[in-house]
Amino acid sequence: MIVISLLILSNFSQAQWYFKDYQVKDINQLTLQQLNESLKTTKTQVLGSGLCAVFGGGLFLLGINNLVTLDNPTMLEQLIGEKGMNDIFAGLGASVAVGGAIAFFGYLDRVGHIKTAIHRNFPGMGTIHISPKINYDQYTGTGNFGVTLTCNF
Repeated sequence: MIVISLLILSNFSQAQWYFKDYQVKDINQLTLQQLNESLKTTKTQVLGSGLCAVFGGGLFLLGINNLVTLDNPTMLEQLIGEKGMNDIFAGLGASVAVGGAIAFFGYLDRVGHIKTAIHRNFPGMGTIHISPKINYDQYTGTGNFGVTLTCNF
């Protein structure tokens, strides 16, 4: 059950979402509006998966601390007993927490990719970007190290 939930959540969180949503093969082909929509949606998904992980953690703690008590048990609960119900809560909570945590980190990684694409493809006015650069001379086979400076006015 845990493996299946992990595979499903992993598929939803990483399966080249920009191709599924916008039919482009590279995130850099998205417009600023599409990137902002995706960022908003992904932040909501981060919050939802984080809440799922916290909820699962709560269920797990209920189960391992034997806090599930049966006041008016049903027939199934009578067969399983309190220990069995606590074990079910712990197992269910662990699988929900792990699935939520995996989705949380997957969506959090997606937020980083979207923000990077926004800053790289649509730099704001008055920004300065400094990055290291290696120039390779193909005739002599030597490399020169330097820095590139980009100013946007």
